[in-house]
Amino acid sequence: MDADGVSDGGSRDLLVRIQTAQSLSEIGTAIDFLLQRFQFRYFKLFSSRPASTDTLRDQILLTNVPAGFIEGFDAIGGLPVAPVRILVSSDRLVWQWHESDLTDRARRSPQVEQLMALLAAHGMSRAAYATLPTLDGRKHIFGLYGEREPLSAAELDEFSFLSIHLLDRMEALEKRRDWQRTGISSLEIECLEMAASGLDTYAIAQRLSLSTRTVNYLVGSLCRKLGTDRLEHALGEAVRLGYLS
Repeated sequence: MDADGVSDGGSRDLLVRIQTAQSLSEIGTAIDFLLQRFQFRYFKLFSSRPASTDTLRDQILLTNVPAGFIEGFDAIGGLPVAPVRILVSSDRLVWQWHESDLTDRARRSPQVEQLMALLAAHGMSRAAYATLPTLDGRKHIFGLYGEREPLSAAELDEFSFLSIHLLDRMEALEKRRDWQRTGISSLEIECLEMAASGLDTYAIAQRLSLSTRTVNYLVGSLCRKLGTDRLEHALGEAVRLGYLS
């Protein structure tokens, strides 16, 4: 693995594909290559803003897991939507799991016993998970599933590296959608990011090739949209909402 954490050309190409993804569809294409790379069959990309329901279907942003598995999971009922609840309180960024980890619980719970049978029926005995926490307490969670042997230490390191980049890209795309929903433009956010880094109005204007008057307008417009009257308050609100990291 080189200084950038990339093990070879194939992994480097995959990293570029992840970093240049511009839509959920392109994220899905990158995940297809991740599945091939690590010899897993299925994936789940969990929403960082999970629904209030306990159904697995409502927690997933993107997946290729068979509908029969999701329907079966929700039909069992009484199951935590793993790994969401498990990882919310965990500091781990990457980990592996095997269905045998459920053996003790299955002896005490018919629901867990049914889950083990469901996993076996769909060829999902092993999983690898990666998480990316956000400043406002949310977590992006990504999982791969299949029947392969445990990931080696080198494979787990590479999986962690690529998955964190994938989740970070998802965070950027989610922010972009949020800006569009709230009417906040990318130029306004760019001004705010520069202000957060300590640049004054003149320096921001120079960087963006704009007049200081235009920069002041953009900052004022952003403050109004965020419901604040001062730039420092706008910065705090932007961090709270996830527009700034």
